[in-house]
Amino acid sequence: MKKLMAVVLALALLAAACGSSDDDETAGNDADAEEGSSTEADADADAAFADGASTTRAQSSGDDEAMEEEFDAAEADEDGGARSEAAADSAASAPVEGDSGGFFASDDESSGPDGEAGKDQDNTFADYGIRPFVSTSADPLSTFALDVDTASYSIARRWVDEGSLPPAESVRLEEFVNSFDYDYRSPNKGLAVVADSGPSPFDNDNVMVRLGVQAEQVGFDERPTASLTFVVDTSGSMDRGDRMGLVKTALERLVVELDDRDQVAIVTYSDNAQVLLPPTSISNRDVILDAINNLRTTGSTNLEAGLQRGYDLASESFVNGGINRVILASDGVANVGLVDPDGLVSLIRGDADRGIQLVTVGVGMGNFNDVTMERLADDGDGFYAYVDTSAEAEKLFSDDLVSTLLTVAIDGKIQVEFDPGAVAEYRLLGFENRAVLDDDFRNDAVDAGELGAGHQVTALYELTLHNGVGARDRLGTAQLRWQDPDSGSVVETRLELSGAILENNWDNTADDFKLAVTVAALAELLRDSPHIGDLTLDQVVAEASSLSGGNGAALELARLVERIKELS
Repeated sequence: MKKLMAVVLALALLAAACGSSDDDETAGNDADAEEGSSTEADADADAAFADGASTTRAQSSGDDEAMEEEFDAAEADEDGGARSEAAADSAASAPVEGDSGGFFASDDESSGPDGEAGKDQDNTFADYGIRPFVSTSADPLSTFALDVDTASYSIARRWVDEGSLPPAESVRLEEFVNSFDYDYRSPNKGLAVVADSGPSPFDNDNVMVRLGVQAEQVGFDERPTASLTFVVDTSGSMDRGDRMGLVKTALERLVVELDDRDQVAIVTYSDNAQVLLPPTSISNRDVILDAINNLRTTGSTNLEAGLQRGYDLASESFVNGGINRVILASDGVANVGLVDPDGLVSLIRGDADRGIQLVTVGVGMGNFNDVTMERLADDGDGFYAYVDTSAEAEKLFSDDLVSTLLTVAIDGKIQVEFDPGAVAEYRLLGFENRAVLDDDFRNDAVDAGELGAGHQVTALYELTLHNGVGARDRLGTAQLRWQDPDSGSVVETRLELSGAILENNWDNTADDFKLAVTVAALAELLRDSPHIGDLTLDQVVAEASSLSGGNGAALELARLVERIKELS
């Protein structure tokens, strides 16, 4: 066994060395170059894999050091045999007894999606790996930035609609889960967090804990004036109905939703950038709609020029105390000027700090650059969405964007501390590229996530509990930290996690909980997670179908899963 592990480690190191000499010919290498990952960190990750850690990892995020905490803890867990002992301990407690319905009602042996995902290999996605189980005794803290991106789910839906399974690296589990709305109570101010629990579909001896973060709601009439600058990709690659056509639909919808106190400007870019519409009051809707209708495509893609001109215009039309946004609509491809995300991010970081935030809206497929669009949104203090249908365009630019224009929390972070006396080990599902060092939870110089009014973030943890843990036991504490944009003060709130939230029977869990876990289960199958256990796609199909009766979003999910099953 030791010889085999040594061979695996040697091959991994050789592959890493060879990969680093390539000229960014793959998305993984692009991400390595972008984030400046260290050889030492790569070697640590390879060693963790060779030692048997049940995970994969790409050194492609600025959060590498934070993720390394989990890998070090997982490696120590494996070396000490804690994983096996915890599993045995948990089996004795058996929080899920018998057939409790849902995921636990099917004995079907069909397998989940596998193999090559689709024919189109021109898309650029980054593989951020999959988080391991972490021994609570080795590292009781789990810290990450709040993230409201939803693009990954819409991208997967687009692949499926075109007859292919999405690439595993395109699946970001948290974006699947956060594409759905959940019934969390809204706080009067800032953020609040709630928790519930139920059985894990991946391991009947484990439990799943859901943390739901809800931002305050702000009425449309209560928000300040909005100054929106659209930066629209009009290059030749956008010359399709599923690209420019969707952009026009989305922009027209937003203009209808805004009111006369707001203003809109439009910058277009292809070989160069130009101002199609100077800042114009919404009272002149006809002028704005005519400009949108006159959007035409031609030439190359100078994203650098588009961003520079867009931010210049946004600065010129800046509204003090108002909502200032740049909204980039593009397929993410850049082939003239600066093309790497690091260089592009450097153009906007200062403006983001001044309060001009960026929303990126991806369209199209075939040569779509997911990495660029996500990086720009994250570093531009905004969020990233993908539009694949007219219905999605209308939803994003009416229900979602208008209600979330006002930022209510800056640099939002969450830190969960699990009690080693109750929790043997844990894993956070998703958020691989949103990791934050545990020691940086209260370091306000560290950039995190921004939340708008009404935004939600849902996070799922799978826990292995010690034997005998019950309702009176303490599971841990969840803490939120963010900056209030009005006062500039930093706010913290905490939620004690007790065994009282534990629910052993799947049928007794809330429909919202079932929906979130079902979506997560689909994402785990699509990204070929090492943690799926005996879970099958048929079980996900059955559960999604059972949820679809009273929920339109769940009905859409059920149809999507059925289609994925046909393609698998």
